[in-house]
Amino acid sequence: MTPSMKTTILTLSLSLALGVSSQAFGQSSDMPNGGDGESTAHIGAHVLLNSKYLGSAQEDVQVLPYLSVDNYKGFDLFGTSLSYRAIETGTGEGLGKWSLRAGPSLTYETGRDSDDSPTLTDLEDIDGSILAGGYVRATLGPVGLRFSAGQDITGGHDGVSANASIGTFLPLGRLNIQPSASVSWGSAKHNQSFFGITQDQANASNLTVNDVNSGTYGYSVNVVSWYELNNDYAVTLIGSHRWFTGDASGSPILLADDGADTGLFVSLGITRKFNL
Repeated sequence: MTPSMKTTILTLSLSLALGVSSQAFGQSSDMPNGGDGESTAHIGAHVLLNSKYLGSAQEDVQVLPYLSVDNYKGFDLFGTSLSYRAIETGTGEGLGKWSLRAGPSLTYETGRDSDDSPTLTDLEDIDGSILAGGYVRATLGPVGLRFSAGQDITGGHDGVSANASIGTFLPLGRLNIQPSASVSWGSAKHNQSFFGITQDQANASNLTVNDVNSGTYGYSVNVVSWYELNNDYAVTLIGSHRWFTGDASGSPILLADDGADTGLFVSLGITRKFNL
């Protein structure tokens, strides 16, 4: 398996997780591993175990197919995120090298339905959102950094969501491991949508009023690993654990009987590479 395929598998796996889990938990997908920038596409499938919604103690199991494209004329399509490499410079990726990449992006985030839980019954649905924004990704030797942010332009939560991650890459023969840590920030509209309770919602439910301001709402630790079956196929395993913090941690949604102040994501999948 080429180094570029390794980068692609990491990125598409975490981007798929981004779409399914509603919020980005590990966007540090482009970590230093010596990628050669070739254009590829991947087809595969993942089995996902994921929190039902932000703050839920219950998990859903899903099987999802995907199509991803890596660096086709500067465009990357991974999971539910489309980005363009407007800036790409540096000496390369890996020990003793550095790189910088940045550009615009569009990302879809799922919302939340009132019938997902008895706690949400009298709350409004949150429609899916398309975030228009951009990203900056840098590597310095064995360390990778990524920041992304976007404004909802379709009327889902109507807010801004941002994520920052740091991680590295550990090649162990056919087995490869990428540990990372992430922090998630939301604007007042974003955080109020997912964690707040308005007076009208409190009147219609048994929940108390909860006004949520902008700020950091979660931290995550993530591990992505993949085993190379041959030059074209690989099996990937992804795990992530999130802790909610700030105003979000005191949300009546998280404190309800079916709520949780942590979130879980586990994904097992297989990918097939195609050269473009």
